[in-house]
Parts: sequence; structure tokens; C-alpha cells
Amino acid sequence: MTAYRQFLSKAFACVFPTLFLATSLAVADAATLQLRTNQQVIEDLTRQEPEIDMTNVDAVFAAVFEALPEKAVVYPTESYYYFTFPYKGIVYAGNIRFDAWDQFDGKVHFAYFPEYAFWRKPLDPSYKKLGKEDGVYVKQIDKLHYTVTFKGKTVAFELPDLSKTKPAPGVVRDDETYIGPIWDESGVKFDLVFNKPSKTFLYVLNDAPKIDQYEDATIPGVTVGHRTSFAFYKDKLADRRILIGVFMGNTQLNNYFDGPFDQLPDNFIEGDALRDALIEVEPSMKGKMDRYGSDPSGEVRYAITTYMYYGDVEDLKPIVDCAAKETDAPKYYACFDAKQPGEDGPEQGDGKGDASDKEATAAPEPTKAEPAPTEKKKTK
Repeated sequence: MTAYRQFLSKAFACVFPTLFLATSLAVADAATLQLRTNQQVIEDLTRQEPEIDMTNVDAVFAAVFEALPEKAVVYPTESYYYFTFPYKGIVYAGNIRFDAWDQFDGKVHFAYFPEYAFWRKPLDPSYKKLGKEDGVYVKQIDKLHYTVTFKGKTVAFELPDLSKTKPAPGVVRDDETYIGPIWDESGVKFDLVFNKPSKTFLYVLNDAPKIDQYEDATIPGVTVGHRTSFAFYKDKLADRRILIGVFMGNTQLNNYFDGPFDQLPDNFIEGDALRDALIEVEPSMKGKMDRYGSDPSGEVRYAITTYMYYGDVEDLKPIVDCAAKETDAPKYYACFDAKQPGEDGPEQGDGKGDASDKEATAAPEPTKAEPAPTEKKKTK
């Protein structure tokens, strides 16, 4: 299902109680096991800390920027550079973002907030769009390379070039449109495909390189990632695996595994392919959205969440049952557009994976520091 999502410069909330800074995959030492120890956790929490006013966005940005490496690689395709850090017993999550929608305006988005927890509602994020008036100088070298200079320090940000990443032969059917490559913050890569006859978006697994191990579920044709909890269905009409489920607990915790809806292939969409597909789904939006699926203000964006948020793998059974019985291709692929109770098509289950309303299907919880539905991108 697709629905509008409110935008906010999003921050990853996960329990890594150290400042989490991306390092290039190319420089990883394959001969050394990368240990994360409890010793590091405790020492990071108990070490002497600088005095930072956490209510002052400029002060927090200065502290984060000082800790950044001189070169940063931004892997997720909506260009979020995620980090976490502990401060006075609280682990904060945040990001620096180069938004494709406004990436040429010489500014950068910055957001942070206390990490999410099951026992309380998400706390409001702190956010500011920073530019030269704040002493932050952003220079675009090209659409995949930026430098940010602040207080005499310059950090080079690199976005991986996926322009030559194409689906494997047979992955995209003749009656489908390839929208672009996705590199999710989970590390998993997808091919975003639009099936035109069924008017359904599909997140197709691109398992190269293989970064998860998949276990057969109790439901035939379904495999679930050990690390990500992403659930895939083996397509019976093409040689590919389609994402059909994201574990709801990950969405509620706003962690790396909350699904790829917020990592669309912004820098690699060719022409109006995404907008044209969205208008096929919602003809009434013609003339009301840009090529990224945003409204003219950039405050609201169409969310592509055709997979289900599940609490138990059995919640995915309606999708699989629908796909198993359908022989007509358009009806078959329509099975992968997860519906809410009361709508036509495969429904959410009645168990833990059930969501309460239509908007919840698109974004069941504020994700990556996204605002509540009434908040807007420019005020986050």
C-alpha cells in the first residue's frame, strides 16, 4: 500500500552506546573480527564527558561534527548519515542528511533525539537545517560528493554511486518499470520495481553482497532474515524474492530494520519514472507532486509501504495464501500490496502484526525521527 508520509530529517535509534560513525566498506580489515564488547559499552557510558547543552542544536552539532572522521561514507540511498552517542546516561540517535529534494541550496539537515524504547512514547527530535548563517559551509562537488566545513574543519561526504547497479536478468518483467536501486540502512539492497498491470510497487531483494542469512519460515515460500527479520516470498512467476514483511517491533524501535520505505533511490531515479508510477496508483495526484513523490513544498512525501508490519510470521499467511491461489499475473502481484482490515486484498493479521488504521500501514510509528502526522518537514 502507498500513502503519504510526513517528512523529517530522520535519525537512527539503536542501542550502540558509542558515537556510531560509518567507515568505508573498502577499508574494512577482512582478517580481523570486529568485536563489540561490554567493556566498551560500560567505559563509553562512564568516561568523562564534555559539557554540552543538549537543548541547543548548534552546540550538539558542534560536538558531533568535531567527532566525525575527515571522510564519511553515506550508504543509505535517501542520504542519511546516521550516528548514536551516549551522554549523561542517555543514548542519543541522529543524522546528518543531504536531501535530494533541496540538495543544491547549500545547507544540510541535522537531527537528534533520545533513542526509542518500548516502555515510552518517542520523544520529540531536535532539528535544524544548517547553512552559512550558522557557520556551516556546504559545498556540492557533484550530486554524490559534498564537503562540509565548520570552525576550520572540513569533512568530505561520499554517497556511493549506484547508477550502474542494474537488476539481474529476469528480475524485472516486461510489464514492469524499474524505478531504481535502494541501499537500506540495514545494509540490505533492493530493486524497487513497479508492476504496471497490478499497480503495485515491489521491493525485490538484491542479495549481492550477501549480508544476511535466511531461514525458511513455517509458511511455504517464505524466508526470514536472521539479522534483519525481513520476510521475503519466492516469486513463482519470476526468479526473485519479494519483501512481504517487516517486523513491527523494529518499526516501533525505529532501528536499522524498520523497512526500506524511507530509503528510496533518490539520486538514481531516471526522469519521472517514480512520479509516473505513483500517478498510476493515485491519478488524482497528477500535477501535485514532484519527481520524488513530494508535494511542491517538500513537506509531505508519498510512502511506498506495500509490505506488512508483522508481529508473528503467521501474520504473513494471508499474503501467501492469496499468492498461492492466484494464477492471473495482475491479480497475483496485487497480493503483495498489503492491505488493512476492511480493504480489498490480503489483510493484516489479527495478531501482533495488526495495525489500527490505514495511515499506520504507511508509517505505524514515527520513523527515523519523523514527526507526528501533524508535523511538517520544514519545522522538524
